[in-house]
Amino acid sequence: MISFPQAVSLRDIEDAYSAIAQRQTLRLPQALRYGGAVGVPASLMQFAAEWSRVVENPTLKSYGNADSKSVEALTQEPHGLASVYFSDSIEDATGSPLTTREALSHAVPRIDAMQASRFRETMHGRGVFLGCFARAKNEYLLPFYSRPKPGSLRPREEFVQLTSRIISACAPSAERLFRGNEPALESIGMLLYELFKNTNEHAVTDAKGHAYSKNLRAVMAKFVQYESESVDERVVSSDPSLARYLSENFANRAQTSAAPSAPTQQTPLLELTVVDTGPGLVRRWLSRYGREGDINLSIDREVELVRACFELHATTKDKNAAGGGLTYVLETLNQLNAYLRLRTGRICLVQDFSASDSAEFAPSHWLEDRTELPHTAGAAFSIVFPLSKVAR
Repeated sequence: MISFPQAVSLRDIEDAYSAIAQRQTLRLPQALRYGGAVGVPASLMQFAAEWSRVVENPTLKSYGNADSKSVEALTQEPHGLASVYFSDSIEDATGSPLTTREALSHAVPRIDAMQASRFRETMHGRGVFLGCFARAKNEYLLPFYSRPKPGSLRPREEFVQLTSRIISACAPSAERLFRGNEPALESIGMLLYELFKNTNEHAVTDAKGHAYSKNLRAVMAKFVQYESESVDERVVSSDPSLARYLSENFANRAQTSAAPSAPTQQTPLLELTVVDTGPGLVRRWLSRYGREGDINLSIDREVELVRACFELHATTKDKNAAGGGLTYVLETLNQLNAYLRLRTGRICLVQDFSASDSAEFAPSHWLEDRTELPHTAGAAFSIVFPLSKVAR
């Protein structure tokens, strides 16, 4: 059995892939420590999808008490709801079986809240989770789609309005930061639009155009605050690249503040995640421009193909249309002084856009000593940016 604790780290998740084919049962905590570090919930969703496609009869087991309430609690969290969806069998803490239908029934209030745009009810804590689950009755959530059917994504301006409501739901006090600075809010809304549009166009089917039996496209937003003295405990050991980004922002904050307590002041940030469990960026690209079955790519070549996806006018669409959506994402990340973590295929790339005036996509590997990671489902964009800076 693969078992993840509450304090699961990104490294823990990557290490677990080595046993994925030999472990039919997956056990997940009902809640993650600190709500999950940046990238952790999305990585668990990708892991669950990959696991469900590799093993026969993927079975999810919960921690907790000997009743269905432990499974009910699991469905209240994004990583738990996604894992219940991807599983074929469900067990409570004692091993007693539940039907998938019974387990997912606990998630109905969350799904209803997503559909009705009651964002504060979509996940615990100061966050919002909107998940489009393939073949579900409410797959095409109304916050994203004008009609509950394919091909009806809402226009850009409505995504800006959606972003405002999401930020308000994550942290009502943060809304005042954007008063008088509509361009900053518009930039974030356009960022969300471009990323979700990319996911909507490329992650509904596999690289050969076949529909998945189970697939997820989701957006998650969380309002988080770090104190400089707590960064070591919460970040450094698991994610050194993010730790450096946060350290730089704390340092900048200290330099611009005359208050003696500046180094320990909290920095408000928004974590925005767009995740899918489709074919991933490289397999999409190869399905159009190369050979989808080519599994002998070097890691350098895989990075090169991901970079190509971000180039202006690059596109993996079948129709004759110019790309550029992901290029706009880079420009917005640069404006927001953001940190980007992208996990797709066998690589995880990171970039600190606050360290340069350039919007060029020039990422580095998340782990310098481990550039090749196990293959995972889809693509997860995890973005962090300081609200106090972009709302000026």
